[in-house]
Formats: sequence, structure tokens, C-alpha cells
Amino acid sequence: MIKTLQALRFVFIALVVASHIIGKSFDFGGECGVSFFFMLSGFILAYAYGGQVEAGTFGRRRFLLRQLSKFYPLHVLMMWVMVVLDARLGVTYSALKLLAQLFLLQSWVPADSFYFVANGSSWFLSDLLFFYVVFSTAYLLLMRASWRNIGYGIGVLLLLYLLLALTIPYDKVNALLYAQPLTRLLDFCIGILVYKFYRSDKALVLRTRLRRMDAPSMTALELLMMAYVVGSFFVYGLLTPRLRCAALFWCVLPVVLYVSVEADQCAGAVKRLLQTRPMQWLGSVSLEMFLTHMLTIRLLYSIFALDEEARLRPHVVLLTFVAVIAVSYLFKRCFVDVINAKLKTYLR
Repeated sequence: MIKTLQALRFVFIALVVASHIIGKSFDFGGECGVSFFFMLSGFILAYAYGGQVEAGTFGRRRFLLRQLSKFYPLHVLMMWVMVVLDARLGVTYSALKLLAQLFLLQSWVPADSFYFVANGSSWFLSDLLFFYVVFSTAYLLLMRASWRNIGYGIGVLLLLYLLLALTIPYDKVNALLYAQPLTRLLDFCIGILVYKFYRSDKALVLRTRLRRMDAPSMTALELLMMAYVVGSFFVYGLLTPRLRCAALFWCVLPVVLYVSVEADQCAGAVKRLLQTRPMQWLGSVSLEMFLTHMLTIRLLYSIFALDEEARLRPHVVLLTFVAVIAVSYLFKRCFVDVINAKLKTYLR
């Protein structure tokens, strides 16, 4: 396990949660967090299963079942809980929308009213399932391609993406650029390309140099990486939604991902912080935070009758984060881990 990446799961899921607490004024958090997790998925799957794919021993069915077992039971539970809560308020959904949610197909329909219903954040899982299906094919294509051909391909894709971004109706930006599995496949493939570079001879030379750096120098590099992300926040506000919801982060997060992986074995202070037990534990509940945070926020605001102004008070924001983490841990301990243990026995 790469411990720095484990901790960064919490850092970036915290950005997603913050975006749902603060609202539209911090859309940066959600969009940055989503992009990071798509790229992280591509890198981690390549890191963990690339050898099997190359050796021809990769079992797609077994792989899909194993990946689904990590989140699908909790997804179904959260979906129906939110449907029941909405029904109490007089909000109902068509059978087609519920079936799409149940089978994680909602992101393929280019309509906000279709994919962002019930536990709305589950649209992310719809994209993720598609990435799992195409992973082995995408991995082989990218790993076998030369960097020159990849460069040509990136150029063509960027032109096509720019053409799409500038011509689609404004009200379809979220549906086609933010949530659509085919366009977000680019983020996933970037993660695989980071892994391809990680395995290259150039990366080996760079890795040797990084591991020879003293602690202050490595810490400075880590802080520079953090400043790079913070800088993207200010650039984000200057860009049209057509470009900032995904394309902006293609220039930022691959660097963050690669440096974080290499920093795992280096002497930086940020790395030492990320590898502490509390940060590792927080990273271990990041998936549950993602799936349950909207329910937790909703119940908390309802119980305490918090208006929009009260929700943004510092102590309320802190309480909300604590509640999200606590609820996530309870679901992981009492539901997810129990079901996973039974599913692993079945898969064996």
C-alpha cells in the first residue's frame, strides 16, 4: 500500500464534502476531488493489477465482483434511505430513474434531473463501474503505445474535447463534461499514464534523485506541490465552467499524484504527516464518507433546523465534518466490513 495515497483519499474527499457544505461558491472542491479520484483509480488499478493484465491472468469477472463488493451494498442502502426521506417530503422518482440508480447507469443519461437524484453523489460510481469494465483494455492500449503516439493521441483528443466543450449547450456542461463516463474516461486514463511514467527509465532516474534529497529540500518540494493545487483554485475562478470542471485538473493533479507516490519513500515532512496513524485511518473511511456524507449532512441540518447562514459558521462546519466521519466509521464497521467479509468468503 502506498501510504501517502491512502491519506490523500481523505484530503480530497474532504474537499468534496466541503463543497456540499459550502455550496456553489466552493464547487472547486467537488470538481477537484472527483478528478483526483478518477485519476487515482486509474493509477491504483494499474499498480495493483497491471502485472496480471500483461501476463494474461487477469480475471475480469472476479475483478468486477471484488470491486463492486467494496461499495455496491452501501450504495443500495443509501439510495433507498434517501428515496424514503424524499418520499416523506413529497418527492418521488420514476421507476426508470430508480432502476438506473440501482444498476449504476444514471450517468449515461445527459440530464441533471436524471443522474443527480436520491443519493446524488452516486453518479460517480456509475462512471467508476464503466472504468472497471474497460480497465484491462485501456491498460494494454496505453502501456503498449509509444510516448510519441500517446502525444499525438492527446493532441487529437484535446482538440475534440475543446470542440465539444465550446459547442454544447450551457445547460449540458455538467451532464456531458462533468458526469459523462466517456469524457471522464480521460481522467482515468491519465491515472494509467502516470503509472506508465512511474515505471519508465526516466522516472527511475528521477526517483533516485528524490530519495537522495534531504528532508528540508523534499519538504519544500511537497509544499510547492500543495501551492500548485491552491493556485489552481484561483485559476478556477477565472475559467468558464466548460473548461474548469475537468480540463483544468488535467494540468494539476497528475503532478500531485506522481510526486505523492514518489514522496512515499522520501524524507519530506508532509509525507511523515500523511503517514501518521490518524491520517491513514481517515483515508480508510474515505469511500464510506463519500457514500454517506449527503445523508449525514441532510439529517444534521434537519435535526438542528440550520438555515444557510448557520451552516457556514466555523463551529457548525467542524461539527458537520466530525459527524460525517463518525457516521462513515459506523457504516464501515457495522455494515460494509461485515458484508465484505461474507462476500470475500463467497469469492474464494
